[in-house]
Amino acid sequence: MSTRQRPILTPPIQVGHIYYRLTRILVWAGFSRYFRIHGLEGLEDLPPKGTPTIFLGNHQNGMMDPMPFSGFVPQQIHWLTRADVFWNKVSRHILYGYNQLPIYRQRDRVEDIRMRNDVIFDVCVDRMHAGAAMGIFPEGNHNPFPSLRPLKGGLAEMLARSAKRHPALRDIQVVPIGLDYEDYVEWRRGFRMRIGQPVPFTDLLLEDGTIDKPVLNERVSKAMREVMVDLQPAEAQPFLHHALRALRTTERSTSSWAEVPTLLQAWAHQWATEPQWAEGIKKAHGDWMDAWASMGSPSRPEAWGWKKEDVRSSRTWLALFTPLAILAHASTWPAMALVKWWVQRSVRKPEFVSTMRLGYGIVLLPVWWLFMCAAAAAMAPEGLGWLVAGATWVWGQAGSRFYGWHVSAMFHEKDAAEGQTFWNDDAFAEVRSKWEVYLKTLQKANQSSL
Repeated sequence: MSTRQRPILTPPIQVGHIYYRLTRILVWAGFSRYFRIHGLEGLEDLPPKGTPTIFLGNHQNGMMDPMPFSGFVPQQIHWLTRADVFWNKVSRHILYGYNQLPIYRQRDRVEDIRMRNDVIFDVCVDRMHAGAAMGIFPEGNHNPFPSLRPLKGGLAEMLARSAKRHPALRDIQVVPIGLDYEDYVEWRRGFRMRIGQPVPFTDLLLEDGTIDKPVLNERVSKAMREVMVDLQPAEAQPFLHHALRALRTTERSTSSWAEVPTLLQAWAHQWATEPQWAEGIKKAHGDWMDAWASMGSPSRPEAWGWKKEDVRSSRTWLALFTPLAILAHASTWPAMALVKWWVQRSVRKPEFVSTMRLGYGIVLLPVWWLFMCAAAAAMAPEGLGWLVAGATWVWGQAGSRFYGWHVSAMFHEKDAAEGQTFWNDDAFAEVRSKWEVYLKTLQKANQSSL
């Protein structure tokens, strides 16, 4: 289809759709199987269903980031998606069923791109007026590093358009959500979602129908930093990230999390105002990295923490469950191995690995379990087919959960053992000494900047 023949798409006005409702459980099940969920904080404070809302999120993990929104937030969330996937009628029908809306980009090569996007933005506004919730990543695109980049203008335009088209939408709830990944690639690593308080914006609406975008972006950025990891500035990130990892932010509940944004702001301030301190950090970090690399880079900062007392408690008895975990995983292993193999072959960017593994798994695992159930029922003694099929289904469902729990538990045990070795083994004396120097240099910023 040529550019001129492409239709002007006008999605229907809807608050929710049955497709979204039916498959939401798959997203929840898939995400909670892939990651170890340490906490979902603030769900109890969300606006009631039917309240016009815009949920904002940091964007670190490619196409994975919308999934915790869609899986854990009670409201059905509407998203803007690249327009080229909507040209096919079947695809368009399915995407509309998942509350997706097309957004046109320059690469779509349509001459009336502004008019087309105006139509879509008006649909977004009308959906919110009907009680829908939108999801927006205000940075515009993803960045694999845990930081908040300058915000684009999409949110400001959406809010100004909403207030102008429907004055009642001057009370839209703008809710920040922070997504915190321990390791967004590796299976069964930690994850925490933090939901902040709504960001007020009514006082920023101007008489000409626009909004004070710089002040809005500053206000939203501040709110986002309270619920997400924002390691700044960009040039400092390689030198500060290892210390940040040792803080284990995904494991910090509300009370212990509060000090982290303050700490990160202190580092950013000191880096910007004290070049001598920044050079000291670079040197201390380099010395530690050299010593660590000379030993083959054993273990990881999450295992060590900032001090000896941070070492995880050992639970050696967990190893007793290993045979049972292998047995529990046996019915699911072929499908998971196939997904892992395929993603390793086809996906090059790390930030898309978990997305594709989870996406393929959500589709393939239920099909595989059904196949296993049918095969087991066919081989069962006469009259016991349904019973055997049911038992096989439970084996796949409960077994995959148990195996995932065991993998996470063994990660914990591995960290505990390696943490004890790091802080007590004489072979690590030089690495340990340089790690402590590195951390003490960072603590000087905390004391002078807080």
